[in-house]
Amino acid sequence: MPKIAVVIPLYNHEAYIGPALQSVLAQTRPVDRIIVIDDGSQDGSVAAARAVQDARIEIITQENAGAHVTLNRGVQLAADCEFTAILNSDDLYEPERIARCLAVLEKSEQAEVVCSRFALIDPDGALLPADNPKARWVRTLWESRRSNPAEWIGVANFAKTTSNIVARTRWLLAHPFQPYRYVHDWFFFAATAVERKLAVLDAMLLRYRAHPTNTIKSGEPGAVPREVVQMNFDLLRALAPRFATELELRANFRAYLRALLGNHTDFRGEVFVHLIAALVEKTPASEMAATISGLDVTQFPELAASSAKTLRAESELKRLLRFHEQSRWIALGRFLGVATLAPLDESLSAEKKLSAFKEALKANTWAKVGDALGQYRYTELTDQPKS
Repeated sequence: MPKIAVVIPLYNHEAYIGPALQSVLAQTRPVDRIIVIDDGSQDGSVAAARAVQDARIEIITQENAGAHVTLNRGVQLAADCEFTAILNSDDLYEPERIARCLAVLEKSEQAEVVCSRFALIDPDGALLPADNPKARWVRTLWESRRSNPAEWIGVANFAKTTSNIVARTRWLLAHPFQPYRYVHDWFFFAATAVERKLAVLDAMLLRYRAHPTNTIKSGEPGAVPREVVQMNFDLLRALAPRFATELELRANFRAYLRALLGNHTDFRGEVFVHLIAALVEKTPASEMAATISGLDVTQFPELAASSAKTLRAESELKRLLRFHEQSRWIALGRFLGVATLAPLDESLSAEKKLSAFKEALKANTWAKVGDALGQYRYTELTDQPKS
């Protein structure tokens, strides 16, 4: 059976580290190693960790170096395990988390990382009520789901935390955490999603503790948005050398960026555009013109795409989506729980999205019933002959 390690970065969580460790020990799929690295705690965190007795627990102490250094050290120590999971010392695993996440990774040839839904708990470990503003926000994140994780992570950081990482150790070693204070988790998830290596489990397998000392709540006004802008320039810089040769990567980043510019609460698109303009201003016009004129349509087939065809496809898709959303038959199906269609993959071209939507309608039993009864007319709308 493949080995798995759980890395727990620990810092001033004397009250929480015991329950965190117990949640790992309670896994239905036992883990092989539990690596706790104390990052210079000033309370009784280390003693509290040592009070939990299990031969698999390894406790390492270091001078305070920051979350990203601690996480990367833990991953390096786990290099003998095929899989590594992360649990921040104030969060909790549900008993089936490791088993269900590993099942996804072991069955997938593409996924390198898996995350899941999570529930919010208060400092005492109780679930936040459904009407709590933070709990409502998490529901909003997951209701914004897109079929393409790259687009979804651009809408908002739905994965939320490094505690939500279960990964192949090789991926973590090749993609170390970056030196951010607030968003090293979001950078990691965004990079993984754009690479099409992120799998998402729609199951509550993690409990994220909301308390007054969460890192995201510290810092002066503007600190988080500035770091988000920096993070996205860093992501662009990391991916830039591959854009010229990897069309799918370009398409995924486009889907991510388009969602990011329109939605994310901590991203300031105006500032991002200003900084791009400032960089362009420093580039000689002749150099920019030479770069643009040197673009090869065989390398960048997007340049040769028919704009008229794309516009027609977009118009047709909007018409079909509008009819679908306004259909009383589909509304009835949604009420009965039988009319749901998967979200469209925003990384696809307009033509491919139109084709995918038509195919989804053809395969949807409720739409076919409505067509037979004359209540939906999807055959007529999509120019598909009735069978």
